Amino acid sequence: MQSVSSSNTPVGSSSLASAEERGAAANNPPRRKRRRTANGHEIAQRAKASRISPPPSQQHEQPTPQPIEQRHLAEVVAEPSGTDSPTTAAHFVKEKAADEPIEIEAKPDSDEIPLEDLITNFLPRHQEEIRQRLNDEDIQQVLNEVRSFLKMLKDKGIKLTPGRGRIPIPSLFGRLKYLTLTGDAQTCRKFFEKATVFFSAVNTSQVKNTSCLSGMLDSNTHVTKLANETGNNLRLLASHPYLKQITSMCDRKGVPDPVKAAEIIDWDCWKIDGTFSFELLRTFSSMHSGRGLINDQAQVVELLAWECWQLNGEFSMELLRAVSSMMSRRGFPDKDTLTAMLAWDCWKIDNKFSIELLRIFSSMMSGCGIPQKEKVEAILAWPCWQVNGKFSLDLLRIFSSMSSRRGLLKDEARINAVLAWECWKIESEFSIELLRTVASMMSGR
Repeated sequence: MQSVSSSNTPVGSSSLASAEERGAAANNPPRRKRRRTANGHEIAQRAKASRISPPPSQQHEQPTPQPIEQRHLAEVVAEPSGTDSPTTAAHFVKEKAADEPIEIEAKPDSDEIPLEDLITNFLPRHQEEIRQRLNDEDIQQVLNEVRSFLKMLKDKGIKLTPGRGRIPIPSLFGRLKYLTLTGDAQTCRKFFEKATVFFSAVNTSQVKNTSCLSGMLDSNTHVTKLANETGNNLRLLASHPYLKQITSMCDRKGVPDPVKAAEIIDWDCWKIDGTFSFELLRTFSSMHSGRGLINDQAQVVELLAWECWQLNGEFSMELLRAVSSMMSRRGFPDKDTLTAMLAWDCWKIDNKFSIELLRIFSSMMSGCGIPQKEKVEAILAWPCWQVNGKFSLDLLRIFSSMSSRRGLLKDEARINAVLAWECWKIESEFSIELLRTVASMMSGR
């Protein structure tokens, strides 16, 4: 009989080892598998999905959250292996994403301008050309330049100036009416390329729309010149601090030479008491609007030396401004005609020359030239200007505002009819302040 001590599998040793393992297990119990309960993180995730905050008793301070993918992968590492655990991180992330829905708001690309929005800026015949040849490389190049141009305007807060014609398109696009997209695609492309260069360099505190460029263009020659102009010249012109006055003089005259324009601004004749006078430049640019850059400094110096600009022994900028309004876009006045007009007795109130009365008539005659003396005297003699038995300069000013840039008032009966409306009364009394408010809305109309 074989003894127990000679056995190959010692029973005593096995029993001892099992006892030791059981003791170790009792002292060091195995790590329990983590279970996800309906509290803490899970409640927070559910609340996020439903936009409801978890109860205050279950809220706790969370560290700065990681991106969702990193959190899921970190949980994969922490999750113990087992037959009921996912075998791959991808599988785990997929299931976790299904368990924890994430709300993702789709944000459209605000910089992308829809194709149709690009096309509708063009003239109808150009729109037809584009749609028929939309896949042509030349057309695509034009549209790409237009897209860049419009995006740049949006970024700088510059608006497209609407055209004044029967077709409601931006005036700058309307200047291409002399071209065809089929035969002049490259010119059109360069046109928008140079327009982008120009407006990229303007000071947006002065320029709010595209009229300063579109206003200078009035022919195929002007459009072609702009398309072929150098970028440096356009940037030099666009960045000039007195761009508005330059473009006013060059209205419908084409883009000027920026060097020549800068030279004109530097003339000494624009100085008063040794200091550059912006107001003086503006009055002359108004008279020369649409007539090109002023060519002769000596002509400006001679005009400023006329004695008729003197009031109370001093040069009167206010008087020059009033005359400039009447002569807007008409060039410089004739000295003898101007001197005679300023000497009319009808400009006197209480036997003193009234610059305010002259300004009122210059508003009506803005861009219409020097008025006729007989017509001015006839208007001033209308009884409708009497308020409480006295001539009312304020009442004349109100109707002058409504007739601004439309010439002299013609119909006294119509004014009488307007003044008789009951709607001007507040507490049964005529309110000139109410009339003035309406006149402001109707200025020039």
